[in-house]
Amino acid sequence: MSVAETNPPFTPDRRPGHPGIHPREKKVSAVPTYAPKAGDTTRSWYVIDATDVVLGRLAVAAANLLRGKHKPTFAPNVDGGDFVIVINADKVAISGDKLQHKMVYRHSGYPGGLHKRTIGELMQRHPDRVVEKAILGMLPKNRLSRQIQRKLRVYAGPEHPHSAQQPVPYELKQVAQ
Repeated sequence: MSVAETNPPFTPDRRPGHPGIHPREKKVSAVPTYAPKAGDTTRSWYVIDATDVVLGRLAVAAANLLRGKHKPTFAPNVDGGDFVIVINADKVAISGDKLQHKMVYRHSGYPGGLHKRTIGELMQRHPDRVVEKAILGMLPKNRLSRQIQRKLRVYAGPEHPHSAQQPVPYELKQVAQ
């Protein structure tokens, strides 16, 4: 018995309901895949009110808007994201007892130069920096990161100087606390 007799040639009608394409053949698409370029994107401005919003959920929503993951033309190698303005950063909700127990560290580079503060102390002095650091921590660390970071504006109060850009209010879906 030869090999040809044990393995008959492929015929489309060997299996019922088979489309007739050999498994190793490529399917050619009629429409080529769209690859976005750097100049193809149109950017819009969003304003997020951080009043009583949990910090992590705010950071996820802002990071997704900054990267452009909400758009159908998202590509990880192209900055296609929108501008994000966060207002009322001083009224953001930090869950649990993190205000008293979560520490933020920085080091001067000298021996014994470790400085630590709680999130609560930082929220009293610079609430905008706490929110900004949470959002930037959720962005990728690559060649596009600085370009993406420049599209974020965080303000502690309810006013912002970007009314000329006509920002659209962005509603966060959240569970009541």
